[in-house]
Amino acid sequence: MPRARASDSAAPTTPTNSAAPTTPSRAAAAASRAARGFAALLGGAAILVTLASLIAWLTPTAFGDRPATCLTTSTARCFCETVGAGVLRQPANALSSLAFCVAALVAADRGRRLARHTPERALAPIVALTLLALGAGSLAYHAQLTFAGQVLDVQGMYLLGTLLITGALWRRGTLTAARATLLAVALIVGLLAAQAAFPDARRWLFALVLLPGIALEWRLAPRSRPLALAVVALVIAYAVWLADDRGLWCEPTSWLQGHAVWHLLTALAGGLLVPHYEQSVSLQLHQADPSIDPPRPGPALSQDMRTPPASLPGA
Repeated sequence: MPRARASDSAAPTTPTNSAAPTTPSRAAAAASRAARGFAALLGGAAILVTLASLIAWLTPTAFGDRPATCLTTSTARCFCETVGAGVLRQPANALSSLAFCVAALVAADRGRRLARHTPERALAPIVALTLLALGAGSLAYHAQLTFAGQVLDVQGMYLLGTLLITGALWRRGTLTAARATLLAVALIVGLLAAQAAFPDARRWLFALVLLPGIALEWRLAPRSRPLALAVVALVIAYAVWLADDRGLWCEPTSWLQGHAVWHLLTALAGGLLVPHYEQSVSLQLHQADPSIDPPRPGPALSQDMRTPPASLPGA
């Protein structure tokens, strides 16, 4: 966001020329600070989950020796894959988690192509960090099957849902960046506490934060092809997840695990979020100026389609 330059108030003409920056300039600076704070909160949370997940994987007792609930509950199962020993107790499920890391790299690269001075450009690196946290948490969980790994795995999923909800509300102007930050804090803390107190409800809670986020993104860009493809991938992924969880598709010693396919498909869906941002920005530009072509699948926005700094929602 632009700031008032010292030279703008340096002219020794009248006292008014040396006055403080105008109200719009102050508002723009406040909006910029609030946007950076919002991004720092979500990005910082994702980095913490990533680092804690690596510790939980490489030093399984660092956060206690409590096993995952699937190992201690008689009615639960750790999905289909056989539980072994070593640093990868479920190798197929653990290694397939790295698909989220690939999606994170793609998101980071595509994010650099977004129009500058837009909320989508600010959120794209947070999407990449969140996908990285998802991959690290899932790896920690399936590699060691500890309760700490389970919490970090699910917390990465909650972070994605939190990003979708608060990011969409900020982008559409329903919430300022400052209020989106407060909502994100409430969701992160509340979901973490709920997961610790009611671990068996973690999957339902994930659906409760994911589905509203998808609905909000759909309202922002109903013609977004990347978002439509992501929803299709999620539907197929959930069907595969159910088949694995209920034992309908189960070969315990095979490398082709249903839960591993779930990881691949959900990573694909997450990787389509930044391309969805591209089409969302393009739609906004087309609505503001019909001479600009509407979004087409594939190519990124060109650099001459940048929106002005004032497009960032206020603080």
